[in-house]
Amino acid sequence: MRTFPHRPVVAALAGLLLTVASAASAQAAPQRIVLLPFDAEASIEALGLALPTALQRALNEIDGVFVPPVGDAGVVLQRAIAAGGNALWDVGRVFGADAVVLGRVRGSDALSVELVVERQDGQDRSRTLSGRIGDLPALLRGVADALLELADVAAGTADRADLRRVLDDVPSLPSLGPLALATARLPGVRVDQLEAAAALDGGSPWVRAEFARALALAGAPERARQEAQLAVELGAHAENLVLLGIVLLAQGDPGARAAFEAALVRNPTHAVALVGLAEAGVGPDERGALLERAIAASPRLVDAHLALAAQQTSTARAIQLLRRAAASLPDSLAVQAALMDTALAAGDPRGALELLTAAVADPIGRRPAVYALAGRLPDAVATDALALVREGLAGFAADADLRRVEVDLLRRTGDGAGADAALGAWVESGQASPVEVLAWAESLAARGRVDEAQRWLAAIADIDDDGDLRSAQVDLAAGRARLVLETLEPRVASGQADALRRTLYGIALGRVGRIGEATAMLREVVAEGAAADVDERTADAALLAARALSVLEEQRRIAGDDAEALSPEAAEPFQQGLYALETGDLAAARDAFARSRAAQETGVVAFYEGYVLQLLDDPRGAIAAYEAARAALGGSDILLNNLGYAHLQVGRLDLALVSLREAIAVNPSNARAHLNLGLAYYGLARFGNAVASFDTALALEPALAATAGEIIDEARRRAAP
Repeated sequence: MRTFPHRPVVAALAGLLLTVASAASAQAAPQRIVLLPFDAEASIEALGLALPTALQRALNEIDGVFVPPVGDAGVVLQRAIAAGGNALWDVGRVFGADAVVLGRVRGSDALSVELVVERQDGQDRSRTLSGRIGDLPALLRGVADALLELADVAAGTADRADLRRVLDDVPSLPSLGPLALATARLPGVRVDQLEAAAALDGGSPWVRAEFARALALAGAPERARQEAQLAVELGAHAENLVLLGIVLLAQGDPGARAAFEAALVRNPTHAVALVGLAEAGVGPDERGALLERAIAASPRLVDAHLALAAQQTSTARAIQLLRRAAASLPDSLAVQAALMDTALAAGDPRGALELLTAAVADPIGRRPAVYALAGRLPDAVATDALALVREGLAGFAADADLRRVEVDLLRRTGDGAGADAALGAWVESGQASPVEVLAWAESLAARGRVDEAQRWLAAIADIDDDGDLRSAQVDLAAGRARLVLETLEPRVASGQADALRRTLYGIALGRVGRIGEATAMLREVVAEGAAADVDERTADAALLAARALSVLEEQRRIAGDDAEALSPEAAEPFQQGLYALETGDLAAARDAFARSRAAQETGVVAFYEGYVLQLLDDPRGAIAAYEAARAALGGSDILLNNLGYAHLQVGRLDLALVSLREAIAVNPSNARAHLNLGLAYYGLARFGNAVASFDTALALEPALAATAGEIIDEARRRAAP
């Protein structure tokens, strides 16, 4: 057996056995050949990618054969090596390969190509061929003939003639670098480089086709169409026809179907042509059959798997198909996310977690971005999701997305101190971005450590274009609303403040008692966020503005302007708590409200402390705080409803009934108080009363059916005579 270093992705070829995935298709089983980047000396480095990509295009002319992009195969191999697995076996496994092909190119003018074909049966065959750099087509014809023989590919006379015509398209050496990169489907392709190649080698259909693809991706559809049509005129090869179909399909041109069909006449197992035809307006049954054939030819076609799963009317069948996709694409974020989302939509968070765990157990799927999908899991499995993310951090400690997900999951599991510790350690390591530094500064400010927060802001001031915004965020978190107004006033007054700045300004107005102005500005931002095609920053600002409006309304209904009566020592931590509550940092909010109450006992602060304790699943602490608020403020319907629900949480149904009835007496339109009263009646087995309360709640707020639909249905059943 011949072995050699394969710089930079493989070290040896010993003892490997490839597996073949079954092809569920009425067609003959396709022959899957995977070409890896060749090892090439530095002086002829471009040939390391140019030779296998030329072979990729040529072999896809042969009826019954499909070769996926060389770049994907190389990326998979690199991931397998990084994971420490049996690298070539893993490549063969996920591609369902009948043969994996490696090569080594040596020389300068005179070239030698050592070709190694690792076959399905575990045997490897090798051959060394010679040629000259000045006649690459001749060298490639020899390599292609050897590859067909070593891989046991049965190619007829017509197929071999087509293959040779494709290999004759090889352009001059200066064009090969960018051309091979584009054909391999690797990042870094530049339109200007391919345009230069088209100017130098305008008669090469290979060059014209890849230039057309680059133009299409760059948003130049008309030029892309012209170049794609020219490529087909120069050579009606399968790859060129497929490219023309892709360009036409993106433009809604019905001619796309004819292009894909013409490609399939040349090679009925061309996977990309099959997917293209499936998307070109065929019926659902034919579409499903085409997608199945495409997957049989190339198991790592993400779009084919996702399209087939989306076509299913059965969730169980969709999950089954996505599981199959995940076996070949454990590293695909799109597939893993679709599989998780489908399981979650079916009400199976534990199953979604298990699916993600299986993905990262695969050496190919062990990627930081796949681990980071754990952040999408619901709170019901947040502790296990956190453990999975920390497993990922053990291997990818510097990954920023994983660090963010860890901090978020710590907060969601109620471990605010742990979240702060993780965020602080990350920031102090010097690896965090300005966004994370700001989050750390806000966290410090919300805990009263304002000087430290300002020092961190100063550390990123020279690389942060939003310095005034960052300062305002930290001041707001620190409870210094008047400073926020001073900082943002110039931009707001000039009309140059974006949605986020206006949101912070509106929140600060509310903090200093200018409620009318605050409400108007925050409503304006919410309206902007509801517009179509809004950018992410405006959307985030609108969400924050909506939460701030909710807090203002609660304050008005609970205590009017009671917050204005706070002493400076109590007002600052109270404002810190409100900001932490608006931004979702419940642990920081709880601590801030406790500091405010310690400085001055007031009803409004007691209410908010009770509210946060209730959100943190401490109903007994919430009850004590609510009772203190009630003694100071009297009973608003919001306070009484929250108090009644806290009594429900600890099982005191008698006390819950009292509080909830009082809440309804204060405000008969409080739908949630009616709902909670129904729950109290249900707990007391007074099902008729429960149904009456539930009916009133749903009449006031129909969306509540999604919250308690099952228990409402059960109450109706039990109340029936």
